Amino acid sequence: MTLLPVVFPYADETTVSWCSRVARFHTNLACPNFLKMVEISQADVMGLKNPTVERLSHLTGVPGAQIMACGPQYAGDHMLTYKGNTFGTKFMTRNHTTYCPACLLDDRTEEPNGERIGRLSWMITPVRVCPRHGIFLTRQKNTGYLGRFQDMNIVASPDQSLAAQIAAADEASVSGLQSYVVDRLSGKSGPCWLDTQDIDQAAKACQRLGLHRIHGAFASISSMTTQQLNEAEAAGFEAASQGLDGIYSILDEIVQHATKENRFGGVRTALGEIYISLRSNISNRDAGPLKDVVREFIIEHLPVQLGSDLLDGKVADRKRHNVASLSKLSGIHQMTLNRALIQAGVIAEGDPEQIETRRTFDAVEGEALAHRINNSTPTKSIPDYLNCNRTQAQMMVRTGILKKLSNHPSIKSGVMTNVANDDLDDFLVRFRAAGKPVQEPSAGMVNTIEASEIARVPVADIVRLVLDGRLATVETGCEELRFRSVFVCPEEIRPAAQEVISEQGMSAKEVAAQLGLKLLAIEHLRTKMDPDGQPFLKGIKVANARGTIRYCYAKEDVDKFCSKYVTLQELAENAGTSTKSVSVKLSKLGVEPIMDRYILRAKVFRRADL
Repeated sequence: MTLLPVVFPYADETTVSWCSRVARFHTNLACPNFLKMVEISQADVMGLKNPTVERLSHLTGVPGAQIMACGPQYAGDHMLTYKGNTFGTKFMTRNHTTYCPACLLDDRTEEPNGERIGRLSWMITPVRVCPRHGIFLTRQKNTGYLGRFQDMNIVASPDQSLAAQIAAADEASVSGLQSYVVDRLSGKSGPCWLDTQDIDQAAKACQRLGLHRIHGAFASISSMTTQQLNEAEAAGFEAASQGLDGIYSILDEIVQHATKENRFGGVRTALGEIYISLRSNISNRDAGPLKDVVREFIIEHLPVQLGSDLLDGKVADRKRHNVASLSKLSGIHQMTLNRALIQAGVIAEGDPEQIETRRTFDAVEGEALAHRINNSTPTKSIPDYLNCNRTQAQMMVRTGILKKLSNHPSIKSGVMTNVANDDLDDFLVRFRAAGKPVQEPSAGMVNTIEASEIARVPVADIVRLVLDGRLATVETGCEELRFRSVFVCPEEIRPAAQEVISEQGMSAKEVAAQLGLKLLAIEHLRTKMDPDGQPFLKGIKVANARGTIRYCYAKEDVDKFCSKYVTLQELAENAGTSTKSVSVKLSKLGVEPIMDRYILRAKVFRRADL
C-alpha cells in the first residue's frame, strides 16, 4: 500500500525530517511513533540500508534514489558514503544537534503544517554558517540517542528560545571551505589538490593548515570558538586551493615563527601540532595527501637525518642541514662551520658570530663545503703539495690563480684561507694540459721559476700566460715534478706580458706621443682634476703578481681628451704661425691653459675657451 498523495523530500532535507513530515501529514503522529507503527527502526532510517530504502519507497511512493539523497549510508568501520563520496563518520556527525534558528522559525510560517525541516548540510562539520541568514549555526552536543535521531521538532529549542538565539547570533560569512564541501557533495568539482582526496580529508587538511597559520603551531582545535574555526578553515582553504605552493607557504610561516620564538628542538617544535597530529593519528582516519606534503616539506626544509623514520616512511635523501647537523656529520666546529657557510654564501645574510639554530641550508652545498674544508691545504703547506716555493704559492693565492675557500675581505687567517685540495689538483691538471708532453725539455726551455728569473716577470704572471694559452711554446715533463714539470721559453715571456697590458689600453709612452707631450705630463693629467672634479685623463690600474702598479689608458678616453683639449703646438701648426704668436694672442683674449706650463712642460688649452 502506498500513502497518497506522495510527500516528496526537499533538496538538502534529511531522511528523518522527511519521514517526520510524512508521518504528520498522513497519520498526525510524531515520527518515532509512525516508524514504530510501520515497523521500521530509527536506526534503519538513519543508516538507510537498502532494504529500508525499498520499504520506504514502497510505502511513500518516493523513488529510492531520491530517498538515498536524504542522507549517507554506512561504508565500513567509522565510514560513510554519500553521492559517491566516502568519508569518516566525524565529517557528517549525529553527535551534535546543529541548526539555524532563523530557518526553523521561517519553517513555522512557510511550511503547510508548520513543520521544522532538518537540513542535511547542517550535519556536515565544516558547515558553520547559514548562507540564507548570514549567521552562525547553533551547535550543541547531544546527550543521548534521542538527539542522534535529529528530528528538529524534538531536538531543537522551542520557538521562544529560537528567537533569543537569533538575537544573540553573530553575523558571519560562508567560508570557502563550506562552499567547497557543499558543492562537492552536489557533484561539482573544485581545486585540484583538494579533489584528489576524500572530502573529509580535504576539509581536515584545510582546518589544520588555517588553524596553525592564524593561531600558532600548538593551537588546539578543542579550544577554538565557532568563529575562530570558521576563520581558520577559510584561511586553510585559500592556501590549499593553490596546491603545494599554498600549503608550503603556511608550513614555512609556522617554521619561521618557531625561528623567531627561538624554540629549540626538532621537527616537533618546528611544526607543532600539525606534525604531532599527523604522526600520532589518534582518529585512526588516514590523513590523506597532507601527510605526504608535510613529509616532503620537512625533508626539503628541515634537517632530518638520513634513514630516520618520518611520517610512515624512511628518509632516503637528505636535502637540508643546519649548522649543528652538518657539524656532527663533518666534525668541523660549529662556529668555524657557521662562519664558513656564511662567507661562502651557503647561508645568506647570516651573522658569522651568531649561530641561528633553526636556519637551514641546502645539504648538498653544505656537505660539499665541509668536504672542501676537511680536504684543504694551508698556504704555508702548498709548496710541498705543488713542489714550488712559499713566495710563489703566496703569489698565486693572492692573484686568485689558486682560490681560497673564502675570498671575503674580512678573512685574514684560519681554515677559510686554505685552498681546497680539489682546486690544487685541478690547477695542476689545467697547468700541465697547456703543454706538449716531452721526455726532456727542448733547448732553451726552463721551468717557470727559472724563467721568472731570466725574464724578470713574476712567476704568477707566467703561470697566467700559460693557462691563457698566450705562449707559443710550452712543454710538460715528468708528472711527479708537479709545478716544476711545465717548461717555457723565457724569450717569449716579456713580449707576451706586454701584450696583455697593451690589450687593456695604451701605455703612457704611447699617449704622450699621440698628444705631443712629455711622459711626465701624462702622470699629471691622470692625477690632477678638471673643474668638474674628474681626472683630465682617466687611467686604468694594472698590477702584476708582485703588486707593482702601472697605468694604461683606453683609446676612447685619449680620443675624448683630444676632442676636448688642444696643445699650443697644435694650435700654432694649424694656424701656420709660431707658438709665441698664438700664445700672445690667447693671453690678450684672457684664455688660460689648464695647468701651468712648468707642470706639463707645455701649454694645453680647453677647446671650448678658444
